[in-house]
Amino acid sequence: MTPRERVLATASKLFYREGIRAVGVDRVAAEANVSKMTLYRHFPTKDDLVVAVLEARDEPAQAMLAAATATGTARERLLGGFTLLEIWFTSKGFRGCPFMNASLELADPGHPARAVAERHKTATRDQFRVLAHDAGITDPNSIADQLAILFDGAIAQAQMRDPGLVARAALAAATTLVDAALARR
Repeated sequence: MTPRERVLATASKLFYREGIRAVGVDRVAAEANVSKMTLYRHFPTKDDLVVAVLEARDEPAQAMLAAATATGTARERLLGGFTLLEIWFTSKGFRGCPFMNASLELADPGHPARAVAERHKTATRDQFRVLAHDAGITDPNSIADQLAILFDGAIAQAQMRDPGLVARAALAAATTLVDAALARR
């Protein structure tokens, strides 16, 4: 693993586990076993590092959702993302969505990491819209908005309540929404 990759992996783990503001670049450099000079050569500011961490997390997260929604009936595809929630929520070290966490921690709406988080959340919503469109749902934008809100709401709730219960409730609610939308086609 290159020094840049070690810094990114270390920062990703620490930011997710402890929060962006709670972790300084000195600690990232030390735990990645690189000098601060090396860290700053790859990431001139902590903001650049935060953006790179989120960008590195985006594609794998979107690929996981795409894989979960790639096969099955139209109904199964629309619910595919919700079937992943219980496994994710009950996994060791679950601390919510790194994109939502970053957006909440970084209050400045102009922060470059918030733009990455917004793109990620828009892409998730757009995946729901494409699935709804492919299923022949009359108003794919509306169901996509509803599913995205339910998906993100479940992620937030899973950090404060029984995560398995939240995941099952989210799947049940998504099933109700999807079944109603499919019935109106």
